[in-house]
Amino acid sequence: MQHNRVAHSFSSPTPITAQYRGRPYILAVNANLLDYQKGDDPTFVAHQGLEGLQRLAPAWTALAHSLPGARFMHFPEWYRAYLSSLARDPAKVWFIAAHRDQDLAAVFPLEFQDHRVGVLRPHVFGTIDDDQMQLSDFVFAQTAENEDLLYQLTQWLRTQRTLRWHELRLRKVREDSSIAHAVRARLPAGTVALRHDGSSYFLTNGTYDRATQAMSGSFKRNLRRLARRAEQSAPLRFQSYRRPEALIEAFEILINIEASGWKGNAGTASAICCRPAMLEFYRALVREFGARDACVINVLWHGEHAVAGQFCLHIGDTLNVLKIGFSDAHSHIAPGNLLLERTIQHACEDRGIDIVSLVNQPPWSKSFRPLSIGVWSYCAPNWSLQGCLVHLGLLGKRAWDTINGARPAGGEAESRIRSTGADRNDAETQYAN
Repeated sequence: MQHNRVAHSFSSPTPITAQYRGRPYILAVNANLLDYQKGDDPTFVAHQGLEGLQRLAPAWTALAHSLPGARFMHFPEWYRAYLSSLARDPAKVWFIAAHRDQDLAAVFPLEFQDHRVGVLRPHVFGTIDDDQMQLSDFVFAQTAENEDLLYQLTQWLRTQRTLRWHELRLRKVREDSSIAHAVRARLPAGTVALRHDGSSYFLTNGTYDRATQAMSGSFKRNLRRLARRAEQSAPLRFQSYRRPEALIEAFEILINIEASGWKGNAGTASAICCRPAMLEFYRALVREFGARDACVINVLWHGEHAVAGQFCLHIGDTLNVLKIGFSDAHSHIAPGNLLLERTIQHACEDRGIDIVSLVNQPPWSKSFRPLSIGVWSYCAPNWSLQGCLVHLGLLGKRAWDTINGARPAGGEAESRIRSTGADRNDAETQYAN
C-alpha cells in the first residue's frame, strides 16, 4: 500500500479497519481520523472546529485569494466569526480539506445539524444552516481539474467510517458557485436538487441609468419625489465608513437604527442588538473583515439624524449588502429605498465596485427590479439503511407539503427536483411538483 502525505498535529488516532475491493486505497491520517481513499482521488483530511480552521487558515486564505470572483463565504474569516458567536456547538463544524500532492486544492465547510423527519432523528451533514450565513459554497477554483470534487467528496464521505452521517445537505447555493460548477459536471448518485429562491444584484460597472434600466419610470420618479420631500426639512447625505476606527462608531449607529422600529424590543426583538449571538457575529465580522479593509457600513443621514444603514462586505469587485436597517420614525420618506438608490449611484462611480449584491432576494427590493440568479439546495443520501430512509422521508415530506399547499420545510420556495441514480448527469430525470 502506498502512503500519501500524513497530516501533522494529530493526537493518537485509533486505526479503523475496512475491507475494500478494486483498486488500492491510500492511507490518510488526520486528527483522530484514519480513513481510506482511492489512489487517483485527492487526499481528504477532516479538521474539526476552531482549532481545525486555524490550522488551515494560512493555506485557506491563499487559496481564497487565488479564486477569480471569490465571495465572502470563501474566506476563513467568515467561518471564524460564525464559530465565535452563532455556532451552538463548534465541535459539530468540520472543514474537510482536499489536497493534491502538497497543495491545498479545496476546503469544504460542513456542520452536523439537528433535524427531525417523523420519528427519525437523522444525522444531517451539510453547509452551515443559519439565517445570518445567507449563502453557501465550497472553496475551490471552477476548473476542469476540479469538476469531480463534489462527487469525490461524497464518495469519500460514504466510504470513511469516522464521520457518521445519513444525509448530505447543501443549502442556499448560487447557480454560479463552485458547488454548482461541480454539480453540472458530475452529480453524486441519488442527489436531489431543489430550487430555493434567488440572489439579486445590480451591475454597476457602467452608469447609474444602465444599472437601473429595468426600473420603472414611475418608481424612479417616486424616489425623486421622496428625496424632495425629505430635503424640505433637512439635507440628505450618504456616507460610507470603511476605516477600522470609523467602523466601530458606524456599527453602533446601524444597530441603533435597526432597533428603533418594529425589529426592536417593542416589536419582534429580531434586531441585531436584541440577540446577543447575532450581535457578536456582526461584531466579529467588523473585526475580521475590517482588518483586511473589506467591511463597509453605509449610512443615510437626514440632517443630524441617521435614518438608514447597510452592513456590507466588499470582496473583489462585489459589494455584498448583508443587513439593512431604517428608522421607522422616517418611514414617510422610505429611507431604505433612498439609501439603496445612493449605494447603487456610489458603486457606479467607484471603479472598484462592478456589482452590488443583495445576497438573497428581499421582497422590499422588487420595485428596483434587480437582476437575479437562482439559488438551489442539494441533498444526497448515505448508502445505509438509515440514510436511505431519511432521504425518502425528506422527499415524502416535501411531496406531502406540496399536495397540501404548504411551504416546503427548509425554505425552498420552488420545487423543481432533479434525481439521478447514475454517476453522471446523463441519466438525470426531472420532476416538477
